[in-house]
Amino acid sequence: MTITTHHLSSIIGNLESNGWTTLRLEDVVLDLDIGAHDYEKGVKQPVRFDIEVLLEGSDSPINDQIGDVLDYEYLYRSIETATSKRNTLMETIASSILDSILLPEDVVAGVVCLTKTSPMGFDGKFGCTLARVKPEFDN
Repeated sequence: MTITTHHLSSIIGNLESNGWTTLRLEDVVLDLDIGAHDYEKGVKQPVRFDIEVLLEGSDSPINDQIGDVLDYEYLYRSIETATSKRNTLMETIASSILDSILLPEDVVAGVVCLTKTSPMGFDGKFGCTLARVKPEFDN
């Protein structure tokens, strides 16, 4: 997800400002006990997390200090919080992450992608993507 996802690109044109910023956290892989099937319970599986948020505006930081911008380490903390207990569904974790990443006032929208990179019993990858726009920006 090294470029702005099409989920966010679709709302950029609706913003009333001339600038926008995205913050991303990509390729975080955690081994999680996750899954609905009995054979998945108690077994850790690698899950990749990719997160992107959209902020309205693209002003330069005033003093080149972390306090001048949204400290995007909060994106990683949202993963830690959402995975602090066992969940059955990736969608549950993704929704929890979305709730967290949309909290800062400056954030307009967010996208969370989770991918089981080696799902048990299958070749390939399983994933889900959830995207949400704050109601005040949803046109």
